Amino acid sequence: MSDTNRSNRLARPVDQARDHVLGPNNAEITLVEYGSYDCPHCRAANEVIASLRDDFGDRLRYVFRHKPISDSNLAGPAAKLVERATDAEQFWATHVELMTRSEQLTEEDLRAVAAQLDQAQAASQESPETAEESTRHAGDRVAADVASAAAS
Repeated sequence: MSDTNRSNRLARPVDQARDHVLGPNNAEITLVEYGSYDCPHCRAANEVIASLRDDFGDRLRYVFRHKPISDSNLAGPAAKLVERATDAEQFWATHVELMTRSEQLTEEDLRAVAAQLDQAQAASQESPETAEESTRHAGDRVAADVASAAAS
């Protein structure tokens, strides 16, 4: 298989402005995870990915895209919750909290993380979207990632 074919497996290329990205755009390696906050394998991989990021430093660019598992009542709401973040710092803090708060994601985790996110947004004094706009934006973002996963 040629290098061109290996590098073009994503239906939607990584976009630094749109995707959730940690690491430089010119990194030698890009790791794209289509993950779910209620997937035990994704939650386990979170620690491994953090270790890889430490080991590879600026040679690795990590991209997180949503693909909530379908047999969960919490996966979709968790993905939409993290998408309420108003900036990259809030997104990654919420992402880590959802992945590590407990051994298995619970409704209580979602309530607690939502409260933390609301407090962070209130403290930042940014003009938040209305609840309806935020919900629509989050749902659209998650749906786009799911479609990208299926196409890729």
